[in-house]
Amino acid sequence: MRLTILMLVFLAGCASAPVIVHRSAQTDATFVLNGRIKIKQGTQHDSSGIHWEHGKKEDELLLLGPLGYTAGRIHKDEQGATLDDAYGKHFAAPDAEALMQKSVGWQLPLNGLQYWVVGMPVPEVEARVERNSNGQISLLKQQGWEIRYTRYAGSKPDALPMQLEMSFEELDVLLQIDEWK
Repeated sequence: MRLTILMLVFLAGCASAPVIVHRSAQTDATFVLNGRIKIKQGTQHDSSGIHWEHGKKEDELLLLGPLGYTAGRIHKDEQGATLDDAYGKHFAAPDAEALMQKSVGWQLPLNGLQYWVVGMPVPEVEARVERNSNGQISLLKQQGWEIRYTRYAGSKPDALPMQLEMSFEELDVLLQIDEWK
């Protein structure tokens, strides 16, 4: 249960070809992605489908069960963040990081994920970046996290990532993006 809530808070699927393969140069660009996520923390493992709609002022993340049902929903906007799980539990907090602290007892840099998922470091935050021969980020170290970009939608420098391996202390996350809209 705790790991499921962690997955819900950490992010906000059928495989298909990506619709958009290049990212915007804007750091506040909107996106929709569908994919799968696996989280490992110590001996606990969990996985789920994910649907994330990121807007300029709000986010909605759906964590999907194996038959496509919604196992949980995170909504974040200027008023705060809420989490509703399939068990009827409701959590609310002023922001996503506080929601994480409240629901699972520690924080993740959720605001950073909106940048990392499109292959960019968080602006104005110290980062170490390594690039592959195509000019794409292959390794990003920021805010204590190590993010490895293992697959992109194409070979151009602005192609969107399709697979990220993220780690922080004893937490390992694999995000497989099946579709960008």
